[in-house]
Amino acid sequence: MTKPISIPLSDRYMAAILGYFVALKLIISFGMSPLGDEAYYWLWGQHIAMSYFDHPGLAGWVLGLGDAVFGNSLIGLRIMSVLSSIGSIGFFWLYAKRVAPNNQKSTMLFTTLMVAASPTLFIWTILVYHDHLLVFLTLGSMYFFTCYLGDAAKQQTGKLTHLYSGAVILGFAGLTKYSAVFLGLAVALLIIGHPKLRGLLRNVHLYVAGAISVVMQLPTLYWNFRREFASFEFHLNDRHGSNWLDNFNSDSFFNFVLVTILLFGPFLFPSFIRLFANKTSTGFEEIGVWLARLVALMSTGTFMFIALFSFTLWYWSDLTYILLIAMLPLLGIRKWLAHAHVWFGLVIVTLVTFNYVVVPIPNLMGARDKEAATVYNWNEVAEFVRNAEAIHNPDFVASSRFQLASQISFALGRPDITSIEVRPTQFDIWEDRYTIAGQMGLVLQDEFGQLGEVKKRFETLVKVDELTIERFGYPLLKYELYLGTNYTPRPTNLVQE
Repeated sequence: MTKPISIPLSDRYMAAILGYFVALKLIISFGMSPLGDEAYYWLWGQHIAMSYFDHPGLAGWVLGLGDAVFGNSLIGLRIMSVLSSIGSIGFFWLYAKRVAPNNQKSTMLFTTLMVAASPTLFIWTILVYHDHLLVFLTLGSMYFFTCYLGDAAKQQTGKLTHLYSGAVILGFAGLTKYSAVFLGLAVALLIIGHPKLRGLLRNVHLYVAGAISVVMQLPTLYWNFRREFASFEFHLNDRHGSNWLDNFNSDSFFNFVLVTILLFGPFLFPSFIRLFANKTSTGFEEIGVWLARLVALMSTGTFMFIALFSFTLWYWSDLTYILLIAMLPLLGIRKWLAHAHVWFGLVIVTLVTFNYVVVPIPNLMGARDKEAATVYNWNEVAEFVRNAEAIHNPDFVASSRFQLASQISFALGRPDITSIEVRPTQFDIWEDRYTIAGQMGLVLQDEFGQLGEVKKRFETLVKVDELTIERFGYPLLKYELYLGTNYTPRPTNLVQE
């Protein structure tokens, strides 16, 4: 018998706070210019391909669709993250129907609020990084697999529609981000290890479903096969530096752990610990908790290991926390912890919204937030570049880093701008290298760019103009323009001769 679900917060309270979060979400979505990586992924949608250097292709395909329907605008850029958030709430409704059929509305409101109050999950379901799709698709895949395996654990025949739906959605998750593999492995390990599920190993439908998920990855595999598996090599080795496993880095490890706890929500972690102690009834509840456990161990465990040797971003393990929150009504959370999580999230995301939409907060106190400054005044920067093009008539326009090149591309609404830097990026494929080799280029530089690399790639390089953008009289960021002659493209194995 399933223990009745107890929600520690009232419906009216949760709905009011969610309304505030929704308002902030819309303000950021349609009031903040794209971050560098967002604009980079927008460019993927302008250059549709089977896959890309940094990640599989689905996010680029989706952004291309948004741009085709809504044009080069913030709506076209971020409408898909709004839709994926609505889809995630839909899956929370289905989870609630399974675990709390007599308290479905309150349970759905609760899980949705817990996600919204997690600073990382709130922001990463707004930005058009790959994570908004990964969250939506992983929630969906886990739901259908949990339905199917939960029925099997109760010695019932699971619905094939649940099995195949889980497999197809998992395939799409794999086309979004490589970390989706952790959910696929969790499903496989649970079937092998659970005594009531082992019998499914004799079920041919299980193998057909698994084959569907794998075959869906063929675009990614084919792209990598043609380019010496460059994307896999980048994630497994190149991004961490040569011989990275030889360099123990305790600072990186503790930074990863502390930032993870802080930015996913420190008041959720007592419940996270209970994920490994609570016993649940057989069926949907048991399978859901076990899948969340296995994903947590593999995902967070993998990135904690990497963090022992190399800088690791905390949000790479976001699968752990979205599945934890999906199971949170079963795990339980004390009322004061639930309130603390909500108000902690409210304060953080309010400050983040102000920092990126109104004015960077450190500037108000005599300091600078150069990273936040990169989203401000792009109409002004675009006009700055247009005027310089009219004066100097360069053969091409470039930038000193891929994020900046992407942002000016979005601001100008043109995908022909290139990036000049040391590390390989998708720009190595997009660059019309044989046309612009030996030509004159106009290069946009900001305070993050590597001007030394730009100098190596031109015979001569001369500064021709500069612009300091301001907000309410506060100087935010300085941009410079350089004119270079006789450009030499960077050698790369990403371009197929």
